[in-house]
Amino acid sequence: MVPDVGRIYADAEQLREVFSEMFETVADDERMGGLVAQQMVINFRLHDPGADIWVDGRARPVVTTFEPIGIDATLTADLSADSMHELLLGTLPLGKAVLFRKLKVSGSTSRALKLEPLLHACQAVYPGIADRRL
Repeated sequence: MVPDVGRIYADAEQLREVFSEMFETVADDERMGGLVAQQMVINFRLHDPGADIWVDGRARPVVTTFEPIGIDATLTADLSADSMHELLLGTLPLGKAVLFRKLKVSGSTSRALKLEPLLHACQAVYPGIADRRL
């Protein structure tokens, strides 16, 4: 399948492969401590292409799946796959993503700040993964 002009990921399968590797790499990263301490479950709803990513921080190592896990998310983040790519590369700051509504967050605002350590852990590994897979 040929990707749409301007789209980073060719399709949902490629997106899942990249994000599976990234989340497996950071699953036991020390920066996951905040998620585990707060017992957070985060649902990233990506579109263009679509993927529903569940990050379960109720235990270590943090578990990630692309299927619902049977409980409500503590926090839901809705954004395009391209915006997520920019966040993970560090070219789109988290604050700007929220301000310009590229990232819509549902759930506790104070808990939304707990996304930052997760984001930083992912930013540390994502560029290398993206270079190999995209």
